[in-house]
Amino acid sequence: MKKLKIIVDSTSDIPEHFMEEYDIDVVPLYVIWPDGTQEKDTWKEEEKREFYRRLMESPEIPDTSQPTVQDFVQKYREVKEAGYDEILVITISTQMSGTYNSATLAAKEVDIPVYVFDSLRASAIVAMMARDARLAHQKGMDTPQIMDYMKRRFENGDYHAIFYVSNFEYLVKGGRISKFQGFLGTMLKLKVNVFIDETGNMIPYAKSRGTAKAQKAIIDKLKDLGYREGEKIEIMTITAGADEEAQRLCEEFKKHFEVVFCDHSLTSKVITKHVAPGMVGAGVVRYREG
Repeated sequence: MKKLKIIVDSTSDIPEHFMEEYDIDVVPLYVIWPDGTQEKDTWKEEEKREFYRRLMESPEIPDTSQPTVQDFVQKYREVKEAGYDEILVITISTQMSGTYNSATLAAKEVDIPVYVFDSLRASAIVAMMARDARLAHQKGMDTPQIMDYMKRRFENGDYHAIFYVSNFEYLVKGGRISKFQGFLGTMLKLKVNVFIDETGNMIPYAKSRGTAKAQKAIIDKLKDLGYREGEKIEIMTITAGADEEAQRLCEEFKKHFEVVFCDHSLTSKVITKHVAPGMVGAGVVRYREG
């Protein structure tokens, strides 16, 4: 079996322990503050929490940028020098970032096979997809087979990213979501529920007064998407600092589904810039036997 390195970008919100456990590496995006200061995105928890504080205190929302082609070239070369035979890259949706394009262009500049998969998703579900890819590799699939396997799972509706925000203004100002009439949640002091559709775009679908209703709206949406009461699922809850709410969401999932795997992570700097501190959600994977 060929030695495979899996790479994600920092918007995957990958837990640090995933990197060692599933042999995953990360290429960071960038945050650019109004004064021109640039910093790399991070997957380290203490750095994330410090960023949440700075973001809340800042009078202006920073900008973000994708990794450069050279960022990916450098990472690919490091991986080859470490003795790997192939690379599988799973990126944030092409509808949200040009990261996929950078990864693809970089693949043409190195002499190691690189496969790039557009997740059409973002945040923790991408980390879960990377885990899924590693488990498939451990079962004997080669990289093209893993690509086909993940595509089929996506088409079958097995991968979902769903969340709610407490400050909808960040998503609107960040340009990652349309300002739909009736979804100005900040003005109404409401939480706005959002999911990522099959085209890779973020779509607001409900507004909820209070945490309990926002979390119920997540469960209801999953059922609308074809998940059955009691069905086996794997989840990664995700939050930008609202840890207790994220734990409550995990317990809410367990009331309605058989949760066979549950983990937790914090949103990266880039994701938090768009969703604002207080966001809570999950990457949800339909469990498949074998």
